[in-house]
Amino acid sequence: MSSGTGTRAGVGTGRAGGKVILLGEHAVVHGTAALAMAFPRGVSVTARESDGPVALEARAWRYRVAADDGSPGGEALRALVAALGVAPCGIALEADVRIPDRAGLGSSAAMAAASARAIASLLAIPFDDDRLFAAVQASETVFHGNPSGLDATMALFGGVVRYTRAGGATRLRAPGPQVVVASSGEPGRTGETVAAFARRLAAEPVEGRRRLAALGDLVESGTAALVRGDLAALGRTMDEDQEHLSWFGVSTSRLDRICEVARRAGALGAKLTGGGGGGCAVALVQPGDDAVAPALCDAGFEVVS
Repeated sequence: MSSGTGTRAGVGTGRAGGKVILLGEHAVVHGTAALAMAFPRGVSVTARESDGPVALEARAWRYRVAADDGSPGGEALRALVAALGVAPCGIALEADVRIPDRAGLGSSAAMAAASARAIASLLAIPFDDDRLFAAVQASETVFHGNPSGLDATMALFGGVVRYTRAGGATRLRAPGPQVVVASSGEPGRTGETVAAFARRLAAEPVEGRRRLAALGDLVESGTAALVRGDLAALGRTMDEDQEHLSWFGVSTSRLDRICEVARRAGALGAKLTGGGGGGCAVALVQPGDDAVAPALCDAGFEVVS
């Protein structure tokens, strides 16, 4: 099946979701775990035959790339189809996006996963999970340099998971907690913040390693709290996580402000989610809480979930 040959179906479709990292972003790149849950919004892609190079358009993002245009998006698309074993021509992809771009919610992985599924549908090729993961990861590597694999995993499989680079995803027998996600209004800069985190770790190795270990411990205690339904304890781990991420220089004043407003409005915990440097923050709330989202809106932030 890796040759990319198959009977074309005329039109193919695919969908994938985003993600919210509750604990462990950045540290997961360095070998610790992360705790993540599916984001309800995602990306749907329709694939059709074309006469040109493989191209992708997402009108809501004002985004159009082709596999031969030399842009980062074009290179990511080329990497995706190469990993699928598909020639970089003859397919036009159109995306309906319901997730903000560059917001720390896994939009690029969701786009890649939905595109891969749409191509598989168009070509009537049943790519297995490993092939799909490799394709999404190849696309993510172009954008982010050293992706952990978490975004690709969440885009393809969703759920609530504990994730490590070495062991992959462990699906938890726990429902995703109620959260409010708000945008800082600044684009996330995952590639830059991954590099900034690594520089701070190298510049202050003793303190950096202590905090890296603390981030790992917070994932374990937060995961245990989620499984036993102790939302207050989970919220405390999120607050501590945010303090460490701020030390590593990957938060911003607007992300810090979202967390402050959310906590004052009754959130159990709040932190940035994703790469940071902009993008979104996530606030953990009690089931049925209807105070945090309006407070964030009143403070001038866009609530995206």
